[in-house]
Amino acid sequence: MRFIITLCLLGWGTGFGTALANTDSSALENLLAPISSLQGTFQQTIKNEQGVELQRLSGTVSLKKPGQFRWEVLGEEPRLVVSDGKKIWDYDEDLDQVTIQRLNRSQSKTPIFFLTGTAGSLHKDFKVQQLPLVKGQCLQKSDACFELTPKGEEGSFLWIKIGFKDKRLKEMEFLDQLGQRSQFIFKNVDLNPTFSKEQFHFVPPPGIDVLQGD
Repeated sequence: MRFIITLCLLGWGTGFGTALANTDSSALENLLAPISSLQGTFQQTIKNEQGVELQRLSGTVSLKKPGQFRWEVLGEEPRLVVSDGKKIWDYDEDLDQVTIQRLNRSQSKTPIFFLTGTAGSLHKDFKVQQLPLVKGQCLQKSDACFELTPKGEEGSFLWIKIGFKDKRLKEMEFLDQLGQRSQFIFKNVDLNPTFSKEQFHFVPPPGIDVLQGD
């Protein structure tokens, strides 16, 4: 189960469905555009196709445009994923190793990267639909919801739903190719904080294994 968090953040997906009105994409872009940075806490629940809970995680998140983030899972299986906009460090404390990868274009279609990209690029990577405020469609704790289906022919997830409350990021949910749903609730969200450069850089602790990815 330790690899689920990384797949959720960095897996990218296939699009489906019909093209949607530009107004839906514009509405989401209008919510994201004023946000240059963000920090808060999250709770994540992963369920299988039958709705059985597989894993529950919590931690902290920091985001900064363009392409920078720090996602830290706390608890019994700690995990830290950091990006400086050019490369990603994936530190697994239990395994005593960090994997370093370069960012590439395909990763702009992932759940984490569309939040840290330029708002105007959403329509290039996703089909966007604003959802009605109806139970079962809009996320439960939000007052504005959108569904994004990635454009492309291969990948690991089918759709992302993102919800806002009072113009702040509140919820995110996505469905992967295996039928598993990952649900995120964000709390204590602070918009446009100032970060030091070190927040989005990782220095491997002495003695751990350093693996270079593609």
